[in-house]
Amino acid sequence: MTCRHTADIRENAEERTADVHDADAGSANTPETARNVYERRQQVLSEGCRHFSDTVNKSTRAWYEMYYDDQIDYVYCLISKVSCTSWKATLMMLTGKLSKFQRPEQLTVGIIHDHKNSDKYIERLEKVLPLFRNWRFTESRYFTFMFVREPLERLVSAYRDKLNEDDSYHHVNIAIVRQYRPQDYSPLIKRYNVTFPEFVRFVLDQRATGQVLDRHWIPQYELCRVCQLRWDFIGHYETLREDADCVVSRLKSRIMDVEHRQRVANITFPADSGHAKSSDFLQRMYASVPAADVQALYKLYEVDYALFGFKQPNVTGFS
Repeated sequence: MTCRHTADIRENAEERTADVHDADAGSANTPETARNVYERRQQVLSEGCRHFSDTVNKSTRAWYEMYYDDQIDYVYCLISKVSCTSWKATLMMLTGKLSKFQRPEQLTVGIIHDHKNSDKYIERLEKVLPLFRNWRFTESRYFTFMFVREPLERLVSAYRDKLNEDDSYHHVNIAIVRQYRPQDYSPLIKRYNVTFPEFVRFVLDQRATGQVLDRHWIPQYELCRVCQLRWDFIGHYETLREDADCVVSRLKSRIMDVEHRQRVANITFPADSGHAKSSDFLQRMYASVPAADVQALYKLYEVDYALFGFKQPNVTGFS
């Protein structure tokens, strides 16, 4: 099994969120290129963990979601707004138990995210007794992986999805209006037109008052305990296509049962997953956010930037 990072990922690089692989010299279509990318990410993570040791070693009350499989021997940490729906669907399909479906794209959101359904196929680590929860990270036979995303783009994605489309988040919508423009609040209104600057202010105020942020916009390092646990592979949303293909290929290679491997031979990661936003798009979204709040967001996600090697995007348009 080989993983490749080709020159294609550099196309329109100026319009993509910066990734650590951009600093790698050369773009040859060789396995070594990919290996350099992934090794560099591990190095950046290790250095970041040392630099922010006082922060990352604190216990956190953050909710987290991890999945494991003792047949394929992997642990996956789910980070919301980083193609987690596609990843859960893919992992469910790799069990070979969903015979009436041929591709992950065919699974409905209800099958994927309703634990009553997904628990039939993939195991949640949180259901394991705490005493036995972390030993898979010390056993070298387990492949541990996670995927991360540039923080400010992830925040935009959370706003567009949860504040504008997801009815289950209407309570956040209402809370923002009651807090920042109470004169507009009415118990008869179920959804308001909450602006992105209002949402940003809400997130920052929650953090300032010590509240645990929602899993869709909490700093990513708090979800996966990246400095306390061993992570073999850290994929990036910005290079999702190649990173996901690499992981799926590696997972398939770990299936020992011949019939099982044959059943899932054609399973691939959903082709339409992952669309890195251009710098112009981010500037438009953040154009009305006060500069002080943008700086506060950089501070909020400071550790994510350091651990995962992302470059802070210039969303204000000023140098």
